[in-house]
Amino acid sequence: MAFWNKIFQRGRSRADPIPTGRKSATGINSHGILSPYRSRIADILAELRRIPDEANAIDFLRKKVPDVSMALWNFVRLSNQGHKMEFFDINNRQVMLKDIEEEWREFAARVNEISNAGLDGLINILHTSAYLLGNQMIEVEVSEDRTDIVDVHVIDPRTIEWELEERDGKKVWIPYQRQALKGRVSLENANIFSVPTDPDINDPRGNLLLAPALQPTDFQLQTLQDLQAVLHRQGWPRNDISIDREAVAKHMPADYKVNSKKQIEWYNYIFSQIEESFRNLKPDADYMHFDDVQVNMTQGANANRSLDVRAVTETVDVQMLNALKQLGTLVNRHTGKTETYSTVEFSITIRGIKSIQQGSKRLIEEVARLWLRVKGIQAIPVFTHNDIDYASELQRMDIKLKQQEFWAINMLLKLCSPDQAAQEIIGAEKAYSQDYPEDQIRVSFSAGDGINANQHKRKDSERENTNKKVSYLWKAGKPN
Repeated sequence: MAFWNKIFQRGRSRADPIPTGRKSATGINSHGILSPYRSRIADILAELRRIPDEANAIDFLRKKVPDVSMALWNFVRLSNQGHKMEFFDINNRQVMLKDIEEEWREFAARVNEISNAGLDGLINILHTSAYLLGNQMIEVEVSEDRTDIVDVHVIDPRTIEWELEERDGKKVWIPYQRQALKGRVSLENANIFSVPTDPDINDPRGNLLLAPALQPTDFQLQTLQDLQAVLHRQGWPRNDISIDREAVAKHMPADYKVNSKKQIEWYNYIFSQIEESFRNLKPDADYMHFDDVQVNMTQGANANRSLDVRAVTETVDVQMLNALKQLGTLVNRHTGKTETYSTVEFSITIRGIKSIQQGSKRLIEEVARLWLRVKGIQAIPVFTHNDIDYASELQRMDIKLKQQEFWAINMLLKLCSPDQAAQEIIGAEKAYSQDYPEDQIRVSFSAGDGINANQHKRKDSERENTNKKVSYLWKAGKPN
Protein backbone atom coordinates (compact mmCIF):
# COMPACT_ATOMS: atom_id res chain seq x y z
CA MET A 1 0.00 0.00 0.00
CA ALA A 2 1.36 3.39 -0.96
CA PHE A 3 2.58 5.65 1.80
CA TRP A 4 0.26 8.47 0.77
CA ASN A 5 -2.73 6.19 1.10
CA LYS A 6 -1.49 5.06 4.51
CA ILE A 7 -1.39 8.62 5.77
CA PHE A 8 -4.85 9.69 4.71
CA GLN A 9 -6.73 6.40 4.86
CA ARG A 10 -8.67 6.12 8.11
CA GLY A 11 -8.55 2.36 8.33
CA ARG A 12 -5.95 -0.12 7.12
CA SER A 13 -6.71 -3.50 5.74
CA ARG A 14 -5.98 -6.17 8.30
CA ALA A 15 -4.52 -8.25 5.50
CA ASP A 16 -1.54 -5.89 5.39
CA PRO A 17 1.23 -6.99 7.73
CA ILE A 18 2.20 -4.40 10.31
CA PRO A 19 5.77 -3.13 9.80
CA THR A 20 7.94 -3.72 12.85
CA GLY A 21 10.84 -1.77 14.31
CA ARG A 22 11.79 1.78 13.52
CA LYS A 23 12.74 3.04 10.07
CA SER A 24 13.34 6.74 10.76
CA ALA A 25 16.42 7.97 12.60
CA THR A 26 16.94 10.56 15.30
CA GLY A 27 19.72 13.08 15.74
CA ILE A 28 20.01 13.79 12.01
CA ASN A 29 21.23 17.36 12.55
CA SER A 30 23.24 16.72 15.74
CA HIS A 31 26.73 15.34 16.34
CA GLY A 32 25.67 12.61 18.74
CA ILE A 33 26.64 14.51 21.90
CA LEU A 34 24.33 16.90 23.75
CA SER A 35 26.36 19.11 26.04
CA PRO A 36 24.74 20.81 29.04
CA TYR A 37 26.49 24.03 27.99
CA ARG A 38 24.76 26.24 25.45
CA SER A 39 26.66 29.09 23.88
CA ARG A 40 25.24 32.58 24.04
CA ILE A 41 24.80 34.64 20.87
CA ALA A 42 25.58 38.34 21.27
CA ASP A 43 24.35 39.63 17.89
CA ILE A 44 21.01 37.90 17.25
CA LEU A 45 20.26 39.96 14.13
CA ALA A 46 23.53 39.07 12.44
CA GLU A 47 23.06 35.38 13.28
CA LEU A 48 19.49 35.45 11.94
CA ARG A 49 20.63 36.91 8.63
CA ARG A 50 23.20 34.13 8.26
CA ILE A 51 20.50 31.39 8.36
CA PRO A 52 19.28 30.71 4.79
CA ASP A 53 16.51 28.19 5.57
CA GLU A 54 13.15 29.53 6.76
CA ALA A 55 12.36 26.62 9.08
CA ASN A 56 15.78 26.82 10.76
CA ALA A 57 15.42 30.59 11.10
CA ILE A 58 12.01 30.21 12.79
CA ASP A 59 13.40 27.58 15.15
CA PHE A 60 16.22 29.98 16.00
CA LEU A 61 13.83 32.87 16.69
CA ARG A 62 11.65 30.92 19.09
CA LYS A 63 14.65 30.53 21.41
CA LYS A 64 16.07 34.05 21.09
CA VAL A 65 13.30 36.57 20.37
CA PRO A 66 10.85 37.32 23.22
CA ASP A 67 7.78 37.89 21.03
CA VAL A 68 8.21 34.61 19.12
CA SER A 69 8.95 32.72 22.33
CA MET A 70 5.84 34.16 24.00
CA ALA A 71 3.68 33.34 20.98
CA LEU A 72 4.83 29.71 21.02
CA TRP A 73 4.34 29.48 24.78
CA ASN A 74 0.76 30.76 24.49
CA PHE A 75 -0.08 28.48 21.60
CA VAL A 76 1.27 25.29 23.17
CA ARG A 77 -0.33 25.94 26.58
CA LEU A 78 -3.71 26.89 25.14
CA SER A 79 -3.77 23.99 22.68
CA ASN A 80 -3.17 21.29 25.29
CA GLN A 81 -5.40 21.59 28.32
CA GLY A 82 -5.90 17.89 28.81
CA HIS A 83 -7.71 15.25 26.81
CA LYS A 84 -9.69 12.06 27.05
CA MET A 85 -9.57 8.83 25.09
CA GLU A 86 -12.71 6.76 24.81
CA PHE A 87 -13.25 3.34 23.26
CA PHE A 88 -16.62 2.26 21.92
CA ASP A 89 -17.98 -1.14 20.97
CA ILE A 90 -17.52 -1.74 17.26
CA ASN A 91 -21.06 -3.09 16.99
CA ASN A 92 -22.76 -0.54 19.25
CA ARG A 93 -21.20 2.90 19.33
CA GLN A 94 -23.20 3.91 22.37
CA VAL A 95 -21.44 1.34 24.57
CA MET A 96 -18.14 2.52 26.07
CA LEU A 97 -15.45 -0.04 26.88
CA LYS A 98 -14.09 1.16 30.22
CA ASP A 99 -11.73 -1.79 30.73
CA ILE A 100 -9.72 -0.82 27.64
CA GLU A 101 -9.29 2.75 28.86
CA GLU A 102 -7.32 1.62 31.91
CA GLU A 103 -4.90 -0.34 29.74
CA TRP A 104 -4.60 2.62 27.37
CA ARG A 105 -3.68 4.95 30.24
CA GLU A 106 -0.79 2.67 31.15
CA PHE A 107 0.38 2.74 27.54
CA ALA A 108 -0.03 6.55 27.26
CA ALA A 109 2.10 7.06 30.37
CA ARG A 110 5.14 5.28 28.89
CA VAL A 111 5.19 6.66 25.33
CA ASN A 112 7.51 9.51 24.40
CA GLU A 113 10.23 7.92 26.49
CA ILE A 114 12.89 10.48 25.57
CA SER A 115 11.14 13.22 27.59
CA ASN A 116 9.38 11.04 30.16
CA ALA A 117 6.32 13.25 29.66
CA GLY A 118 3.98 10.63 28.29
CA LEU A 119 1.23 11.35 25.80
CA ASP A 120 0.75 14.91 27.09
CA GLY A 121 4.36 15.75 26.27
CA LEU A 122 4.03 14.07 22.87
CA ILE A 123 1.03 16.26 22.03
CA ASN A 124 2.98 19.39 23.04
CA ILE A 125 5.80 18.43 20.68
CA LEU A 126 3.34 17.76 17.85
CA HIS A 127 1.66 21.14 18.31
CA THR A 128 5.06 22.86 18.43
CA SER A 129 6.04 21.11 15.20
CA ALA A 130 2.79 22.17 13.53
CA TYR A 131 3.19 25.80 14.64
CA LEU A 132 6.89 26.16 13.82
CA LEU A 133 7.73 23.56 11.16
CA GLY A 134 4.45 23.17 9.28
CA ASN A 135 3.85 19.46 9.88
CA GLN A 136 3.02 16.89 12.54
CA MET A 137 4.75 13.61 11.80
CA ILE A 138 5.18 10.49 13.95
CA GLU A 139 6.40 6.93 13.58
CA VAL A 140 4.91 4.15 15.67
CA GLU A 141 7.50 1.51 16.57
CA VAL A 142 5.94 -1.94 16.82
CA SER A 143 7.67 -4.80 18.59
CA GLU A 144 9.13 -7.62 16.51
CA ASP A 145 6.46 -10.09 17.64
CA ARG A 146 3.70 -7.57 16.77
CA THR A 147 2.09 -7.79 20.20
CA ASP A 148 2.80 -4.31 21.54
CA ILE A 149 3.93 -0.81 20.62
CA VAL A 150 7.45 -0.01 21.81
CA ASP A 151 7.21 3.79 21.51
CA VAL A 152 5.89 6.65 19.43
CA HIS A 153 8.59 8.83 17.87
CA VAL A 154 8.14 12.38 16.58
CA ILE A 155 9.92 13.00 13.26
CA ASP A 156 11.47 16.37 12.50
CA PRO A 157 9.85 17.49 9.19
CA ARG A 158 13.10 19.25 8.25
CA THR A 159 14.80 15.85 7.84
CA ILE A 160 12.27 14.52 5.31
CA GLU A 161 12.62 14.75 1.54
CA TRP A 162 9.58 14.05 -0.62
CA GLU A 163 9.82 12.50 -4.07
CA LEU A 164 6.99 11.96 -6.54
CA GLU A 165 7.05 8.33 -7.67
CA GLU A 166 4.70 5.89 -9.33
CA ARG A 167 2.98 3.20 -7.29
CA ASP A 168 0.28 0.91 -8.70
CA GLY A 169 -0.13 3.15 -11.72
CA LYS A 170 -0.51 6.34 -9.63
CA LYS A 171 1.86 9.17 -8.81
CA VAL A 172 2.35 9.45 -5.04
CA TRP A 173 4.75 11.29 -2.76
CA ILE A 174 7.29 9.05 -1.04
CA PRO A 175 9.23 10.29 2.03
CA TYR A 176 12.99 9.80 2.27
CA GLN A 177 15.44 10.56 5.06
CA ARG A 178 19.21 10.88 4.82
CA GLN A 179 20.75 8.83 7.62
CA ALA A 180 24.33 8.33 8.73
CA LEU A 181 25.98 5.20 7.28
CA LYS A 182 22.79 4.34 5.39
CA GLY A 183 22.45 7.23 2.99
CA ARG A 184 19.04 8.06 1.58
CA VAL A 185 16.48 5.76 3.22
CA SER A 186 12.89 5.31 2.04
CA LEU A 187 10.25 5.52 4.77
CA GLU A 188 7.49 4.12 2.59
CA ASN A 189 7.09 0.86 4.48
CA ALA A 190 6.94 2.24 8.00
CA ASN A 191 4.23 3.09 10.49
CA ILE A 192 4.49 6.78 9.73
CA PHE A 193 1.57 9.19 9.99
CA SER A 194 1.67 12.82 8.96
CA VAL A 195 -0.69 15.81 9.05
CA PRO A 196 0.68 18.90 7.23
CA THR A 197 -0.34 22.37 8.37
CA ASP A 198 -2.40 24.24 5.76
CA PRO A 199 -0.68 22.45 2.85
CA ASP A 200 -0.55 23.84 -0.66
CA ILE A 201 -2.12 21.95 -3.54
CA ASN A 202 -0.18 18.75 -4.25
CA ASP A 203 2.40 19.50 -1.56
CA PRO A 204 2.75 17.18 1.47
CA ARG A 205 5.16 19.41 3.37
CA GLY A 206 2.72 21.91 4.84
CA ASN A 207 3.24 25.64 5.26
CA LEU A 208 5.34 27.48 7.83
CA LEU A 209 2.83 29.54 9.81
CA LEU A 210 5.54 31.83 11.18
CA ALA A 211 7.35 32.46 7.89
CA PRO A 212 5.71 35.93 7.65
CA ALA A 213 7.34 36.78 11.01
CA LEU A 214 10.89 36.62 9.67
CA GLN A 215 10.90 40.04 8.01
CA PRO A 216 9.08 41.88 10.84
CA THR A 217 11.43 40.29 13.37
CA ASP A 218 14.44 41.39 11.33
CA PHE A 219 13.01 44.90 11.20
CA GLN A 220 12.22 44.84 14.93
CA LEU A 221 15.75 43.81 15.87
CA GLN A 222 17.24 46.43 13.52
CA THR A 223 14.90 49.08 14.94
CA LEU A 224 15.93 48.26 18.51
CA GLN A 225 19.58 48.63 17.55
CA ASP A 226 18.85 51.96 15.85
CA LEU A 227 16.88 53.16 18.86
CA GLN A 228 19.78 52.26 21.09
CA ALA A 229 22.09 54.40 18.99
CA VAL A 230 19.61 57.29 18.98
CA LEU A 231 19.12 57.13 22.72
CA HIS A 232 22.85 57.19 23.34
CA ARG A 233 23.30 60.17 21.05
CA GLN A 234 20.12 62.13 21.59
CA GLY A 235 18.53 60.92 24.77
CA TRP A 236 21.26 61.82 27.29
CA PRO A 237 21.92 65.37 28.62
CA ARG A 238 25.19 66.87 27.38
CA ASN A 239 27.39 69.87 28.02
CA ASP A 240 28.47 72.24 25.27
CA ILE A 241 31.99 73.42 26.21
CA SER A 242 33.60 76.17 24.12
CA ILE A 243 37.26 77.28 24.34
CA ASP A 244 38.32 80.83 23.48
CA ARG A 245 40.80 80.27 20.67
CA GLU A 246 42.27 83.81 20.86
CA ALA A 247 42.91 83.52 24.60
CA VAL A 248 44.73 80.24 24.05
CA ALA A 249 46.80 81.83 21.25
CA LYS A 250 47.87 84.72 23.50
CA HIS A 251 49.45 82.28 25.96
CA MET A 252 51.27 80.38 23.22
CA PRO A 253 55.10 80.43 23.56
CA ALA A 254 56.92 82.68 21.07
CA ASP A 255 58.81 79.84 19.34
CA TYR A 256 55.45 78.06 18.72
CA LYS A 257 53.92 81.04 16.95
CA VAL A 258 56.36 80.89 14.02
CA ASN A 259 55.87 77.11 13.46
CA SER A 260 52.47 75.87 12.22
CA LYS A 261 53.05 72.30 13.43
CA LYS A 262 53.93 73.49 16.94
CA GLN A 263 50.81 75.64 16.94
CA ILE A 264 48.69 72.55 16.37
CA GLU A 265 50.58 70.76 19.15
CA TRP A 266 49.86 73.65 21.50
CA TYR A 267 46.13 73.69 20.74
CA ASN A 268 45.93 69.91 21.17
CA TYR A 269 47.79 70.17 24.48
CA ILE A 270 45.38 72.79 25.87
CA PHE A 271 42.36 70.86 24.53
CA SER A 272 43.54 67.62 26.14
CA GLN A 273 44.10 69.30 29.49
CA ILE A 274 40.60 70.79 29.53
CA GLU A 275 39.03 67.53 28.35
CA GLU A 276 40.82 65.52 31.04
CA SER A 277 39.82 67.92 33.78
CA PHE A 278 36.13 67.67 32.82
CA ARG A 279 36.26 63.90 32.51
CA ASN A 280 37.71 63.61 36.01
CA LEU A 281 34.93 65.67 37.55
CA LYS A 282 32.70 63.83 39.98
CA PRO A 283 28.93 63.85 39.30
CA ASP A 284 28.31 66.25 42.23
CA ALA A 285 31.34 68.50 41.58
CA ASP A 286 31.01 72.15 40.56
CA TYR A 287 32.45 73.67 37.39
CA MET A 288 35.54 75.80 38.11
CA HIS A 289 37.48 77.22 35.17
CA PHE A 290 39.09 80.34 33.70
CA ASP A 291 37.10 82.69 31.54
CA ASP A 292 38.67 81.29 28.38
CA VAL A 293 36.43 78.20 28.80
CA GLN A 294 32.62 78.52 28.63
CA VAL A 295 30.21 75.71 29.68
CA ASN A 296 26.70 75.71 28.19
CA MET A 297 24.20 73.32 29.78
CA THR A 298 21.93 71.65 27.17
CA GLN A 299 19.42 68.79 27.06
CA GLY A 300 21.26 66.90 24.35
CA ALA A 301 23.09 67.43 21.12
CA ASN A 302 19.82 68.24 19.35
CA ALA A 303 17.76 69.76 22.13
CA ASN A 304 14.93 70.90 19.85
CA ARG A 305 14.51 67.59 18.04
CA SER A 306 13.05 64.35 19.39
CA LEU A 307 12.06 60.90 18.14
CA ASP A 308 8.62 59.37 18.82
CA VAL A 309 9.72 55.89 19.87
CA ARG A 310 6.16 54.74 20.58
CA ALA A 311 5.01 55.43 17.01
CA VAL A 312 7.87 53.36 15.63
CA THR A 313 7.34 50.42 17.99
CA GLU A 314 3.57 50.39 17.41
CA THR A 315 4.16 50.12 13.68
CA VAL A 316 6.45 47.13 14.22
CA ASP A 317 4.08 45.57 16.76
CA VAL A 318 1.20 45.38 14.27
CA GLN A 319 3.36 43.44 11.85
CA MET A 320 4.66 41.13 14.57
CA LEU A 321 1.22 40.33 16.01
CA ASN A 322 -0.24 39.56 12.60
CA ALA A 323 2.71 37.36 11.65
CA LEU A 324 2.61 35.45 14.95
CA LYS A 325 -1.21 35.04 14.85
CA GLN A 326 -1.44 36.46 18.35
CA LEU A 327 -3.67 38.88 20.22
CA GLY A 328 -2.11 42.00 21.70
CA THR A 329 -3.24 41.06 25.19
CA LEU A 330 -1.52 37.67 25.03
CA VAL A 331 1.88 39.19 24.25
CA ASN A 332 1.64 42.28 26.49
CA ARG A 333 0.48 44.75 23.84
CA HIS A 334 -2.45 46.29 25.70
CA THR A 335 -4.79 48.43 23.64
CA GLY A 336 -8.20 49.87 24.44
CA LYS A 337 -10.83 47.36 23.29
CA THR A 338 -14.30 46.51 24.41
CA GLU A 339 -15.05 43.20 26.09
CA THR A 340 -17.19 42.09 23.14
CA TYR A 341 -14.45 42.86 20.64
CA SER A 342 -11.85 41.03 22.72
CA THR A 343 -14.18 38.03 23.02
CA VAL A 344 -14.55 37.87 19.25
CA GLU A 345 -10.77 38.09 18.85
CA PHE A 346 -10.15 35.30 21.31
CA SER A 347 -12.83 33.19 19.64
CA ILE A 348 -10.94 33.48 16.35
CA THR A 349 -7.73 32.48 18.12
CA ILE A 350 -9.43 29.41 19.60
CA ARG A 351 -10.67 28.35 16.17
CA GLY A 352 -7.12 28.53 14.84
CA ILE A 353 -5.88 26.41 17.74
CA LYS A 354 -8.65 23.86 17.21
CA SER A 355 -7.65 23.44 13.58
CA ILE A 356 -4.18 22.36 14.77
CA GLN A 357 -5.76 20.13 17.41
CA GLN A 358 -7.60 18.28 14.66
CA GLY A 359 -4.24 17.14 13.32
CA SER A 360 -2.99 15.82 16.66
CA LYS A 361 -6.40 14.21 17.29
CA ARG A 362 -6.11 12.27 14.06
CA LEU A 363 -2.56 11.16 14.77
CA ILE A 364 -3.37 9.92 18.28
CA GLU A 365 -6.40 8.05 16.95
CA GLU A 366 -4.16 6.39 14.34
CA VAL A 367 -1.82 5.33 17.14
CA ALA A 368 -4.79 3.98 19.08
CA ARG A 369 -6.04 1.97 16.10
CA LEU A 370 -2.64 0.41 15.62
CA TRP A 371 -2.42 -0.26 19.37
CA LEU A 372 -5.81 -1.99 19.31
CA ARG A 373 -4.75 -4.03 16.31
CA VAL A 374 -1.57 -5.38 17.87
CA LYS A 375 -3.51 -6.10 21.06
CA GLY A 376 -6.17 -8.01 19.11
CA ILE A 377 -8.98 -5.76 20.34
CA GLN A 378 -11.89 -4.62 18.20
CA ALA A 379 -13.02 -1.16 19.23
CA ILE A 380 -13.47 2.36 17.93
CA PRO A 381 -11.08 4.91 19.52
CA VAL A 382 -12.26 8.50 19.93
CA PHE A 383 -9.71 11.08 21.11
CA THR A 384 -11.03 14.43 22.35
CA HIS A 385 -9.14 17.55 23.43
CA ASN A 386 -10.53 19.36 26.45
CA ASP A 387 -12.14 22.68 25.70
CA ILE A 388 -9.98 25.74 26.15
CA ASP A 389 -10.82 27.08 29.59
CA TYR A 390 -11.32 30.83 29.49
CA ALA A 391 -14.77 31.21 31.09
CA SER A 392 -15.49 32.15 34.68
CA GLU A 393 -16.77 29.63 37.20
CA LEU A 394 -20.31 30.99 36.84
CA GLN A 395 -20.16 30.74 33.06
CA ARG A 396 -18.90 27.17 33.24
CA MET A 397 -21.74 26.20 35.55
CA ASP A 398 -24.27 27.85 33.25
CA ILE A 399 -22.87 25.96 30.28
CA LYS A 400 -23.06 22.72 32.23
CA LEU A 401 -26.69 23.34 33.15
CA LYS A 402 -27.55 24.09 29.53
CA GLN A 403 -25.90 20.83 28.54
CA GLN A 404 -27.99 18.93 31.08
CA GLU A 405 -31.14 20.59 29.81
CA PHE A 406 -30.25 19.72 26.23
CA TRP A 407 -29.81 16.02 26.93
CA ALA A 408 -32.86 15.96 29.18
CA ILE A 409 -35.00 17.13 26.27
CA ASN A 410 -33.43 14.53 23.99
CA MET A 411 -34.20 11.81 26.50
CA LEU A 412 -37.75 13.08 26.99
CA LEU A 413 -38.40 13.10 23.24
CA LYS A 414 -36.89 9.61 23.03
CA LEU A 415 -34.03 10.79 20.84
CA CYS A 416 -31.45 9.11 23.07
CA SER A 417 -31.29 6.56 25.84
CA PRO A 418 -30.77 7.41 29.52
CA ASP A 419 -27.37 5.71 29.29
CA GLN A 420 -26.20 8.04 26.51
CA ALA A 421 -27.51 11.08 28.40
CA ALA A 422 -25.58 9.97 31.51
CA GLN A 423 -22.42 9.47 29.45
CA GLU A 424 -22.63 12.93 27.91
CA ILE A 425 -23.61 14.81 31.09
CA ILE A 426 -21.53 13.26 33.88
CA GLY A 427 -19.36 10.72 32.03
CA ALA A 428 -20.97 7.72 33.71
CA GLU A 429 -21.03 4.43 31.85
CA LYS A 430 -24.72 3.90 32.55
CA ALA A 431 -27.61 5.84 34.01
CA TYR A 432 -28.56 5.26 37.63
CA SER A 433 -31.95 4.06 36.46
CA GLN A 434 -33.46 3.33 33.08
CA ASP A 435 -36.82 4.57 34.32
CA TYR A 436 -37.70 8.22 34.54
CA PRO A 437 -41.02 9.79 35.63
CA GLU A 438 -42.38 10.38 32.17
CA ASP A 439 -45.94 10.98 33.45
CA GLN A 440 -44.64 13.59 35.92
CA ILE A 441 -42.89 15.73 33.34
CA ARG A 442 -44.75 18.71 31.98
CA VAL A 443 -43.53 20.57 28.94
CA SER A 444 -45.07 23.92 28.09
CA PHE A 445 -44.64 25.75 24.79
CA SER A 446 -44.71 29.51 24.56
CA ALA A 447 -43.53 32.32 22.31
CA GLY A 448 -41.71 34.16 25.10
CA ASP A 449 -38.69 33.50 27.24
CA GLY A 450 -40.55 32.47 30.37
CA ILE A 451 -42.79 29.61 31.37
CA ASN A 452 -45.85 31.74 32.07
CA ALA A 453 -48.42 30.73 29.49
CA ASN A 454 -50.47 33.91 29.99
CA GLN A 455 -47.53 36.21 29.38
CA HIS A 456 -47.70 35.82 25.62
CA LYS A 457 -51.21 34.44 25.16
CA ARG A 458 -52.35 34.42 21.55
CA LYS A 459 -55.79 35.46 20.49
CA ASP A 460 -55.89 32.86 17.73
CA SER A 461 -56.64 29.57 19.47
CA GLU A 462 -55.42 27.56 16.48
CA ARG A 463 -51.92 29.04 16.90
CA GLU A 464 -51.61 28.58 20.66
CA ASN A 465 -49.29 25.60 20.18
CA THR A 466 -47.07 27.36 17.67
CA ASN A 467 -43.74 27.72 19.35
CA LYS A 468 -40.79 29.93 18.58
CA LYS A 469 -38.96 28.91 21.71
CA VAL A 470 -39.26 25.84 23.88
CA SER A 471 -39.28 26.07 27.62
CA TYR A 472 -39.64 23.11 29.87
CA LEU A 473 -40.32 22.39 33.49
CA TRP A 474 -39.49 19.41 35.58
CA LYS A 475 -42.17 19.21 38.21
CA ALA A 476 -42.61 16.59 40.90
CA GLY A 477 -46.17 15.45 41.29
CA LYS A 478 -49.07 15.00 38.92
CA PRO A 479 -49.54 17.37 35.98
CA ASN A 480 -52.30 19.98 36.28
